[in-house]
Amino acid sequence: MLTAATQLLLEGGVAACTVEAVSRRSGVSKPTIYRRWPHRTALAIEAFAAHIGHLVPLVETGDSAHDLVQAVARLAEYYQGRDGIVFAQLVAAAVLEPGTADLLNSRFFAPRRAALRELWERGVARGELDPHVEPDAAIDLLFGPTAFRLLLGHQPVDVDSCVHLARTALQGLILTRPTTPSLAPKATGG
Repeated sequence: MLTAATQLLLEGGVAACTVEAVSRRSGVSKPTIYRRWPHRTALAIEAFAAHIGHLVPLVETGDSAHDLVQAVARLAEYYQGRDGIVFAQLVAAAVLEPGTADLLNSRFFAPRRAALRELWERGVARGELDPHVEPDAAIDLLFGPTAFRLLLGHQPVDVDSCVHLARTALQGLILTRPTTPSLAPKATGG
């Protein structure tokens, strides 16, 4: 069922991932599907969570600022593809479907935020990041602009712009102002 739902999501977005279409493609009856998921948005979220679980990895190099910036870069790359479009559709659908926002949070955001919180706390322990900054506030400051661009479409979700925003946010979040390569401004062509 999840494979069929994922295929439908990637082919036609959330609109294509109906319980009837999943039933047809998977050969599983609609009542069986409804016993596991109360509605199609819940099914779509579960299928998509299984699909993307490994696509946006966190990499730790020992330089917290660099690692956080690279996590934003990987997220921006991810948002540029078909998965990013489907993800934005799922966020929109979760707003409209009662109770679905909690499922979206538990399947997508909470695990990712927990991993980022650990990354932040290791940076604090190494003396790289400001211990007075709440980890969740830092995560919102670093990753929020990229998600905002995806959902509103007012600015491109390109890696360079999103990395620039993350570096700018990090200037206020690091404990000291070292001249580390991960925070140094990048030269622009021109």
